[in-house]
Amino acid sequence: DHYDWGLRAIKSVLVVAGSLKRGDKNRPEDQVLMRALRDFNLPKIVTDDLPVFLGLVGDLFPALDVARRRTPHLEQTVRQATLELHLQPEESFVLKVVQLEELLAVRHSVFVVGNAGTGKSKILRTLNRTYVNTKQKPTWTDLNPKAVTTDELFGFIHHATREWKD
Repeated sequence: DHYDWGLRAIKSVLVVAGSLKRGDKNRPEDQVLMRALRDFNLPKIVTDDLPVFLGLVGDLFPALDVARRRTPHLEQTVRQATLELHLQPEESFVLKVVQLEELLAVRHSVFVVGNAGTGKSKILRTLNRTYVNTKQKPTWTDLNPKAVTTDELFGFIHHATREWKD
């Protein structure tokens, strides 16, 4: 129930697939689509559900195993940012930061959820530092969502004037 498999999610996968195809025009479309489905959805899948999801992808694309698209420059910049924050740049941590960056490339917002102590804040801070190191201008605001109303957090349409209020 906690997964979004609607049309919006399908559109995002198609956007990723289009980007992958433009980046590697000679790769067959089944490989492009399998990689887009797998790589775009893996960061959103709960660890307990990974075998089921990978089994579904395996059923859709039997005997097809395509390596994950890697961006060595981004990974190196993430490792540097990790060290600057006095953290250990383990491969699984670097992968999670890269996956978050990839999600933000096709979505304008995401939720980072998980149990306490699993590294959510450190992943966000590392991505923020990565952006700073690459001369981007990220904005960081810590906010307790329980301290504000939903309208204050997301904005709303004023009922009388039909104007948007931030």
